[in-house]
Amino acid sequence: MNSPSIPNKIINNQYVLKKKLSAGSYGVVFEAEDLQKKQMVAVKIEKKEKNSTLDREIHILTRLLGTQGVPKLIWSGIDSNSNILVQQLLTKDIGAYLKEYRTFSLKTVLIITDYLLQIIRRIHNKSVVHRDLKPENIMYHQKQIYIVDFGISKLYRDNNLKHAPFKEGRSFVGTTRYASIAAHKGQELGRKDDLESLIYINILLLKGTLPWQNILSQNNKERQKQVGDKKMKMTPTEICIDLPIEFLKALEYIKSLQYQSDPDYDYLIQLFRKLAQSRRIEYDDVYDWTQSQNQLLASNQKQETTIKQISSLQQFERSPRATQNKCQSLKIPSTYDIFQDRKKSVQNTSQLVLLQDELNKSVLNTYVLSQIVNDHDSKQDYISQDDVNDTLFQRYNQLKTQVFQIHHLQNIKNQTHKIAVN
Repeated sequence: MNSPSIPNKIINNQYVLKKKLSAGSYGVVFEAEDLQKKQMVAVKIEKKEKNSTLDREIHILTRLLGTQGVPKLIWSGIDSNSNILVQQLLTKDIGAYLKEYRTFSLKTVLIITDYLLQIIRRIHNKSVVHRDLKPENIMYHQKQIYIVDFGISKLYRDNNLKHAPFKEGRSFVGTTRYASIAAHKGQELGRKDDLESLIYINILLLKGTLPWQNILSQNNKERQKQVGDKKMKMTPTEICIDLPIEFLKALEYIKSLQYQSDPDYDYLIQLFRKLAQSRRIEYDDVYDWTQSQNQLLASNQKQETTIKQISSLQQFERSPRATQNKCQSLKIPSTYDIFQDRKKSVQNTSQLVLLQDELNKSVLNTYVLSQIVNDHDSKQDYISQDDVNDTLFQRYNQLKTQVFQIHHLQNIKNQTHKIAVN
């Protein structure tokens, strides 16, 4: 395939690339149009020179088909020697909203957490552990929450529901900022580790930072070690400081679990729902950003009303002076004077709104600059080299190679036929 950045490139004679959505070590994600179903989709194209994580993601998504909170796999295959995955197009990731808002309200975090705990339980029930939960892998779409990017996910039990054995000496896998302590220790990751990452995400969403977020070092391995050391030294109380006690209880419970423990998802769900109830928070799918959109709409309507009021005042100013001063003989303020005061009030309000907007922009720019320092880490995930020896995918990759060879031979046959015809 030619450069995947070329717009209007057609994949599998069906999906027309429209615009790039994101790019990373794995490859590029595009928004594309499905010519047959007349709908927009997401197309992930894997870089040729990289070890394939897309095969793993396709395998996991196939297993998770029909799971609520997981994007629907629409098509996968090979196009011009590149691995392709086509899936449901979602709106925006939580990380993008966090950059804009810096922190979220308790209500928004509790609604997100409720969705995530239920999705994680469904994923775990299908024998999958995600292993790389982070804000960038949590998506918002049509008032609901989704978990995406299963490129380094893994099955923790076989088809007979036999749990994979505990192992040590594994390579680090995940994203340093949100990885569990087990990941830093080089241990095999299980269900409890997804839940531990979820609590770290919650802390970031509420406070805008994590205790180990600004640790700097010369290389990734050294930083992984330093962050891991800090996570291990800090107590749950220290990690959850200034947060509702329910977050501390959740982290303490998760840390008490063993590798093969079956987490009590209902306990965690009810723990946070009781917190919401005590704060009179309703799970109504109204998030900070959707509320802001409603406020923006109201602000725009108010601005339109202000403009109409100023216009009305200007029309009054142009009216005959005698009409404006009819009330002077009664020793009361004239309509003209009242309208002049009203005009000043309206104009001052508009100026205050403009000044507030400028202040908000200044604060946001300052925050964006600080985020640049930490942004690199949040986009880094690490694929365990031990996964190369994972027997679960060896047969799958062998079959994939055979399919590729058949596809290649078919192309040669088609080209030979065209030459013969000409």
